[in-house]
Amino acid sequence: MAELLRMPVKYIRDRIKSQYPKGTECHICASTQTLEFHHYHSVAEMYKVWIAKNKLVVETAEDILLVRDRFIEDHWDEMINACVTLCKAHHAKLHQVYGKNPKLSTAEKQPRWVEKQRLKHVA
Repeated sequence: MAELLRMPVKYIRDRIKSQYPKGTECHICASTQTLEFHHYHSVAEMYKVWIAKNKLVVETAEDILLVRDRFIEDHWDEMINACVTLCKAHHAKLHQVYGKNPKLSTAEKQPRWVEKQRLKHVA
């Protein structure tokens, strides 16, 4: 059995990142430099809740490889549709407001914050 060499969430992101609808500019300022992809629903937080709800134990690389497709299927909308492309600076600002791993309860607030920032930037 291969031990986990990194966080289980990274195995999940690697599996699905080619599906991300990456924008060509920051949704807030339209910059095309240093773009990053942001999930409004923290993948790490969703994963913790999902593992607990399903009473799963993930201790090895094989364990995460066995469950990641099911996790992705269960959270497809949050992982693919509830996302935004931001420049590095605006992504950092969002995380200053909501924290490194934003609570799932903030997932509806974050898009509103992004839109307010966008409106301020255009004004």
